[in-house]
Amino acid sequence: MSAREKILQRLSDRSRPPAVKPSLPDPLGRSDDLIPSFAEALKAAGGVSNLLNDPMELESALARSFPEATVVLDTRQAPTTGTEFDSRRSWDLVILEGKLGVAENGAVWVEWNEHYPRSVLTLAEHLALILPKEALVATMQEAYEVLDLSSVAYGLFLAGPSKTADIEQALVIGAHGAVTLKVFLV
Repeated sequence: MSAREKILQRLSDRSRPPAVKPSLPDPLGRSDDLIPSFAEALKAAGGVSNLLNDPMELESALARSFPEATVVLDTRQAPTTGTEFDSRRSWDLVILEGKLGVAENGAVWVEWNEHYPRSVLTLAEHLALILPKEALVATMQEAYEVLDLSSVAYGLFLAGPSKTADIEQALVIGAHGAVTLKVFLV
């Protein structure tokens, strides 16, 4: 037996069997109605949720929520032919569709539309996320079980507006992106 094999054998003799993965308690208690938990977690992250019982109210709810927004980018629609986007342009409001919401932390999964530059997320003053109520799951573990990341070019979880407390531990909202984030559950 070579010196290398002796060392590897000693290491193998001293190794422990793998630990059994513990089962994690469900922090939400598996409630059938995840909307209140989602709204509370989103509020804790600095965001706001709006529950709309009628999907036809969406456009008027967006207008009421952002009355001063004049430069609006609605990513639900493809850009008009020949439209060039300046990646440095500032937007008052960017409207995005969420694919999945997580009740335990108020995060919304967004898959990016390739028609628009990703910089709009950081250059938007306000973000509006539209999320179907049926797209809520209880935990991040469930979210990753549901998501098919093999077909996604770019996606991210958004939870609340941009914030940092790096400098002297003073909280700054909107330092790296949007000042407000509102989720419209339809």
